[in-house]
Amino acid sequence: MDERLWPHPILKPEAEWTDFDRDYIYLMQVAFAERYSPREGPCQCVDLGQWPEGRSISLVRRGPRNGGEPFLGESSRSIRLGPIYDLPLGEYACVCIRAPFCGAAHLALEWTRGRSLDSLLNDFEFIGGNPAGIILRPEVVMPSMILRNQEANPLATEPPI
Repeated sequence: MDERLWPHPILKPEAEWTDFDRDYIYLMQVAFAERYSPREGPCQCVDLGQWPEGRSISLVRRGPRNGGEPFLGESSRSIRLGPIYDLPLGEYACVCIRAPFCGAAHLALEWTRGRSLDSLLNDFEFIGGNPAGIILRPEVVMPSMILRNQEANPLATEPPI
């Protein structure tokens, strides 16, 4: 599968959507409305932003139990979570954002909007495991799923002007 830009047709009827489907579609709609060029990559991933200019993130799906592994970019610098959590493999350590997907969506949108990584990771709890994981703290109010420009419509097919 080649890279697929958002928006694209959703073939599954809305009545059959899971919580993952709803969170995923809403992430793509919000990212599109805020001009982060959301797209699906060929490796079961979601990409926001433009690498190597500015901020970007790839969320690589690692299965329903593990969630998504974030690959963060800032300018031409790659940022991995392994060293932040002092994992033995450092840069090569996999740290996944566990389900529900709204946690990964929160990290992706807030990162591309410019929030500091230290501040953003305070919204998550490190839970370890193999691969290591983080989970969105239940008390976190998720402003990430609210459009920056409240007048923008995430369901629109064109980005706001």
